[in-house]
Amino acid sequence: MAVMSLGVSLIVVDATIVGVLLPRMIGDLGLTTTDAEWVTSVYALVFAALLIPFGRAGDLFGRRRMFVLGMAVFTVASVAAALAGDGSALIGARALQGVGASMILPATLSTVNAVFTGRERAVAFGIWGSMISGMAALGPLAGGALATAGDWRWAFGVNLPLGIALIAAALALMPETRRSR
Repeated sequence: MAVMSLGVSLIVVDATIVGVLLPRMIGDLGLTTTDAEWVTSVYALVFAALLIPFGRAGDLFGRRRMFVLGMAVFTVASVAAALAGDGSALIGARALQGVGASMILPATLSTVNAVFTGRERAVAFGIWGSMISGMAALGPLAGGALATAGDWRWAFGVNLPLGIALIAAALALMPETRRSR
């Protein structure tokens, strides 16, 4: 449960942290207003568009497999965002983050549903949902701290060690589940 909750936390924080960091990104990369809008919206757009197809892929090919693949894509995209030299590179990296996030979220939700039953399932969904709402609130706070004390690139760079740790933990601890055919 911890691996899945932390995986969801990572994608939620990255969805909400960017807004506060935009002024720094605009200054560093010379983003136009349109570029800045795309940096924030392309993640959500791609994420929403791919949730259902990747949820189905998890049902067919394995939810842990989708979680690990999604975390790998998300981590690589985060490194690309941290290293972005211009607006186009950052927008592309954010789109790729949305792809990874859309693999992670349905894999965790379906795994919770498949692994837990009865009261345990209700508690597990409560934990899962609480992590989402808590991390949505933490994102802007973390972004504000980075905007005043650090570099916006750390918002993405920190995902490298976290992503690697979550991939290793998922492979070791997360059960593989599939939908019965």
